[in-house]
Amino acid sequence: MSVTAPRGFRAAGVTTGADGARDLALVVNDGPSRAAGAVSTTAEDPAAPVLWSNQVVSGGRVRAVVVDTGAIDPAPGPAGFQAVHALAERTADALSDSAAEIVVCAAGRPGVRPDGDTLRQGVADAVTEAARGGGLPAADALRTTDTVAKFAFQRGEDLTVGGMAKGPDAALSTGLCVLTTDAALTPEQCRTLVGAVAARTLAPLTGPGDTVVLLASGAADTTTDDETVAALLTKVCEDLAAQIAADTPTTEDEQAHT
Repeated sequence: MSVTAPRGFRAAGVTTGADGARDLALVVNDGPSRAAGAVSTTAEDPAAPVLWSNQVVSGGRVRAVVVDTGAIDPAPGPAGFQAVHALAERTADALSDSAAEIVVCAAGRPGVRPDGDTLRQGVADAVTEAARGGGLPAADALRTTDTVAKFAFQRGEDLTVGGMAKGPDAALSTGLCVLTTDAALTPEQCRTLVGAVAARTLAPLTGPGDTVVLLASGAADTTTDDETVAALLTKVCEDLAAQIAADTPTTEDEQAHT
């Protein structure tokens, strides 16, 4: 179930490109809480999606994460930022919500994707199709050079943590991870937990678009302590990291194919 294993979440993965591959992922938090935290790249020049999403997450509330793995500018600059803003606006409109609560991630090839009918329809399709059963299509849409979708979840006594990820690659240099939980957390707890767990379990966030985001719906019946949530988050991230490592060619593999 991936990111939809915790209560309060829907997801979808849809196709917007001519090749028929899924290239737009959406994760929607239906609450009752919209608490969120994130950690992003340490690069000196963050990509436009990171600049936008850092502003969004600083408000502590996130309704949805939309990930474009088609073609959107991964570098800083006005055109890239405008494209990211447009995608956030399209998603917010389809959800009847605010763009100020839409996180945008991207891992497409360099170049600004036109804000045309195909992309608008893709966003509309993703919102329409978003469901509890949409975690696996969303994880599939997250891929670029990954050969398989990467997802994991852990259930505790009173709460669940889910996640999906894509590994960094030489061509696009973007590693992304979306984590979800139905625990009742504050934005500060989300920021602290995702920062600490990502630092322990995931590769350093050095690519210009690298982002790890945690959404908390608060849909669990009871309040749980940080230590319990951290333990489940750690297991999910360790699982995702192992999947990424298993799908990353070694130097010997690369040489054998050259």
